[in-house]
Amino acid sequence: MQLATTDQSAALFKTRRLAHSNIFVSDYVKACDFYHDAFGFAEAYRQPDNLASFLSNGNTYHDFALVDVKSKYAKPGQRPGLNHLAFEVESEDVLVAGYKAALAAGVEFLGAADHDVAHSIYLKDPDGNEVEFYADVVEDWEEARKGIIIKKKPQWIPGETNVPDTRQLFKAVPNLKRLSNVLVQGKRVTHMGLAVRDFDAMYDFYTRVAGLRPFFGDRASQCVLLAGFASSGDISLLRNVEANDGMHHMGVEVWSEADLEAAVDGIKRIGGQVMREVDHAARHAVCVTDADGLLVQLYVNRDWRPDVIATADAADLPFLL
Repeated sequence: MQLATTDQSAALFKTRRLAHSNIFVSDYVKACDFYHDAFGFAEAYRQPDNLASFLSNGNTYHDFALVDVKSKYAKPGQRPGLNHLAFEVESEDVLVAGYKAALAAGVEFLGAADHDVAHSIYLKDPDGNEVEFYADVVEDWEEARKGIIIKKKPQWIPGETNVPDTRQLFKAVPNLKRLSNVLVQGKRVTHMGLAVRDFDAMYDFYTRVAGLRPFFGDRASQCVLLAGFASSGDISLLRNVEANDGMHHMGVEVWSEADLEAAVDGIKRIGGQVMREVDHAARHAVCVTDADGLLVQLYVNRDWRPDVIATADAADLPFLL
């Protein structure tokens, strides 16, 4: 698929931000407990028929989706790692407009889904990572999507099943919650780091298709941080780094420096490891593993500006962005 322009205004989708990370885990029940106890995220709802748990602290209808490797959505021999990453757009009509523009540009899609509270479409990036674009279609998703959910998803065909909703139902200022008796009080999932194989193709996809803009770095950089229009960083594309099937890390904003200290002091006791700490003027980041060895970057921003980020050591950048 070739797009004729690099003009940001001509991007196919108008992405606000990255909204959730959907990952495969070795045991979804144990993973749910770990993400609650270690990172301070509450289970919003569970789908036992799909072997999946969905966690949120009020940021969106889920920040994490934890899908068991034995789920029907897993491939034979599936290992823990990335299932898909999801971008939020302003409204269903914006989502459908992006979908139609992408079809006209030759983009191939995997399908669409009705999740009750959101409508979604799926495709793959040039490295083969699955990507979701979605829009909220229910205002009070916390009430509509809670507890145990076992039901067949209704069919949704973008622009055909219904007249696309023009309402902006996302929460511009989310009501973020703090949990007690947890190691770290996590706010929300904000970004993901991807170890890329084809840097130019991935850069083109996330700028021209997803509509992200460079916040730090550019096409020639070893690391580039791309952001939606309501964000200061959603995807970092990383050259020459090792990762778990393309996913280097998931970024989780926490409430305070005390949370980072708690992670360093206590993550090993509950089944994780501290892999790297970057104490920098732009951001203080502590990178830890979950119970499956997947990397989670816990962070507090300090002076998060490109010129300050640029003073970081090159070896630290993949763990800072």
